Amino acid sequence: MRLNSSSMRGVQRPVLTAVVLGAAALLACPSPSDAQVPSPAKDPTDSWFQATPYLWFASIKGENTIGSTTIPIDVNFGDIWSALKFAFSFHFEGGKNHGLGGVDFAYIRVGEDDIEVETPGPAQPVGDFRFTIVQTELFGAYRGNPTGKTKFDLLGGTRINSQSQDFTITSGTGEGADVSATWADFFAGFRVISNVGRKVFLAIRGDAGAGGSKFTGNGVFTFGYQISQLVSLDLAFRYLYINYESGVPISPDFYAYKADQYGFVLGAGFHF
Repeated sequence: MRLNSSSMRGVQRPVLTAVVLGAAALLACPSPSDAQVPSPAKDPTDSWFQATPYLWFASIKGENTIGSTTIPIDVNFGDIWSALKFAFSFHFEGGKNHGLGGVDFAYIRVGEDDIEVETPGPAQPVGDFRFTIVQTELFGAYRGNPTGKTKFDLLGGTRINSQSQDFTITSGTGEGADVSATWADFFAGFRVISNVGRKVFLAIRGDAGAGGSKFTGNGVFTFGYQISQLVSLDLAFRYLYINYESGVPISPDFYAYKADQYGFVLGAGFHF
């Protein structure tokens, strides 16, 4: 891959962001209680717990701005897969009667090696680019009608997001580059879970938040199948909107990310 830059320091940061930001951001916010919902099959008067590894096959359209440079983003899951170095997403929640809570952790690292940067000088530096995202979500909820066929949850919590990018020179001369951003949002919303058959359940969730970001909106529809008392499969479609800004517009330290993210989510729930 070749990067075009008039200088290693001045233009490189937004160019590098364009290479990987879109792909990484697709996995950046795989919010915990979106697709991995507790199965209605278990007696809700008992304590219940669920652990769920999952993956979001997302696409994204939007734009990223660093300083005065705005970069359009339009990528699909195939773009992410080709740049993926390591990813781990895991959700855990539990509750009893009307109360429940949980935590979600996601770690994603994408990048590309041996990227050549075009500069005005005779030397063409080559380096490795990495984009790392860590997200943690803590949430709680009040569950109405916990013993009924259809359950209604009032949700609230916080999402802590951290993004870091770095370009390391491996051959040639020049300066590397790094960009980082960390923010936390508070959110509130609802979730409805309905047992429509002996082994089938449907769920819908919506929430909105802000704090570190200007606004975040999230919506998910889930189809779940209870394979056994201990294992379920969850297939969902999720839409997420993020509008984040930091710093003074047009200044060198300005960072903004505004995009629509959407795609299917696949998870395997383990109940106990």
